[in-house]
Amino acid sequence: MTVADYAEIVAALRAVPGVAEADVEPDEDGEGLGLLRLGLAPGVDEVQVATKVGRMLRERFGLGVDADQVQLIEDAPMPEVPEQNTGGRRPVISRMQLVSSGLEVTATVSLIYQDAVVRGESTGTATQTGVHRAVATAALRALEQLVDAKARFEVDQVEVAQGGKDRTVLVAVTMVSNGGTDRLTGTAVVREDVRQATIRAALDAVNRRLEPLLP
Repeated sequence: MTVADYAEIVAALRAVPGVAEADVEPDEDGEGLGLLRLGLAPGVDEVQVATKVGRMLRERFGLGVDADQVQLIEDAPMPEVPEQNTGGRRPVISRMQLVSSGLEVTATVSLIYQDAVVRGESTGTATQTGVHRAVATAALRALEQLVDAKARFEVDQVEVAQGGKDRTVLVAVTMVSNGGTDRLTGTAVVREDVRQATIRAALDAVNRRLEPLLP
């Protein structure tokens, strides 16, 4: 494939709804398509975007792409941060990044607490349920850094329930500390993105027990 071929493919990828940025890393021999890196618009459905990309490449360029050749990246600042008191006694969300590749998704969640920024990471299966558990777990891994390993957290359950016009996320968490083991639950109303609500619900579950452990 020529440089012009790659440029045409990248331009076509950027025109796919939900794709904010696109890049192609050619094979070493320059014959195959190589690795596709697609930056996603915040809140889009990764599975739908991947399906549209695969269909476009087949129909327009005659190219078949395996799931392992596509890396979907969503890197989204959290819109609610400016409305919150980031200097307060509770951590708040600053950024969520999702990287889907093949059968896995890796979530990275950044939290702000006073002047510190901490990041947690978790890997799950590339399914809706797997993504929700991954973002909740990543948020809790970030919290473990803030409390300097004085507590550990495990996500037991993530549920999305419809109540009237609103959807609510419930997250159940097990917290283990020197004081014993506690099972905690938190909820958050879905505003625009279920994954962001899942992070808020995970924080809601542990916030009240977290404050005595924070510096």
